[in-house]
Amino acid sequence: METYKLLDEASMLTPNILLYPKLVEANIAMALKNCRAENLRPHIKTIKCRELVGLLLKAGITKFKCATIKEAELLAEISAGEVLLAYPLVGANVSAFLDLVVLFPRTKFQVLVDSVYCAQVLNEQAAVRGVYIDVFIDLNLGMNRTGVVVDEGFDFGLQVSKFSNLNVVGLHGYDGHIQDYGLNERFRKVKPLLEQVLQLYKQLQEALYRKLKLVLGGANTFSIYRALSFVECSPGTFMLWDWGYASILKEQPFHFGAVLVSRVISKPAHAILCLDLGHKAIAAENAIERRMHFLGHEDWKAVSQSEEHLIVEVPEHEWDNVNVGEMQYIIPYHICPTVAKYPRFQVIKAGKFAGEWGIAQRY
Repeated sequence: METYKLLDEASMLTPNILLYPKLVEANIAMALKNCRAENLRPHIKTIKCRELVGLLLKAGITKFKCATIKEAELLAEISAGEVLLAYPLVGANVSAFLDLVVLFPRTKFQVLVDSVYCAQVLNEQAAVRGVYIDVFIDLNLGMNRTGVVVDEGFDFGLQVSKFSNLNVVGLHGYDGHIQDYGLNERFRKVKPLLEQVLQLYKQLQEALYRKLKLVLGGANTFSIYRALSFVECSPGTFMLWDWGYASILKEQPFHFGAVLVSRVISKPAHAILCLDLGHKAIAAENAIERRMHFLGHEDWKAVSQSEEHLIVEVPEHEWDNVNVGEMQYIIPYHICPTVAKYPRFQVIKAGKFAGEWGIAQRY
């Protein structure tokens, strides 16, 4: 708790998100202890911040993954070497992506494809502009969100390779559905999927007569894939960390690089507090009991939440000692969508406010 406490709480607006650069740098160093920089392709959907990407570049990391056009633009603006837009491109997003390819020639842009339709549209528009696009074949590893099933990956990869302005440069797979508490159980579920992917990887390389990249996993399976020298790992949460992953990924002792601050705004009933942390200020896709953790208050229980209000049950012996206006420090269960709710990080160094770092919005 003392690690995060502000020396001057009175001047900080709430609700807000505080960022601790020293802890973020420690997290980057921890990730690189067991994974070479060339095998780490962080997903910036969590951080969405120029200065935080700068810390990754400073550590020797040059390859990145992102989810939106704006995130891709942010990476290109600070001269990231490789940028994989890990999202299917449809509609006007195709043209917006190609605008970046033309505008930032020093950055090597890549994109996922999982349908002939998307590949064809991308190829046609790339041909009009006279550019060639590196593409990854997106594989469905069981999450059933995007990607072609592994058994169909070979034929699909050959189809895509025939488009004149697309270069198949690798395979991509995200297994975010594997969320088991134990590393051994996660490995047990990854192993058969990985065997299928490696067989496809070998077959496609032989058929295309080229070395392909292999980008796999997220934070949940980082501990598994980082042991494979030919895999590029793409965790995102590790820089900031959150209570959700801290609860299940015990083998990854990352620091909480960002916390939320909120104030008690009312004591409407005995053993009940109201804080200014509505669901506009913290990710709310989970059930109420899996949205936040109160630092220093293990027994506090969130019971309901509206747009601007959070209702919390607290032990009776604590309620008497809590004052209206008191600041609370909170770790989100899911930091990625929480960050997206704020325009700026409030940077904290040695307990003091040290400026603001912007967070890229969707548009």
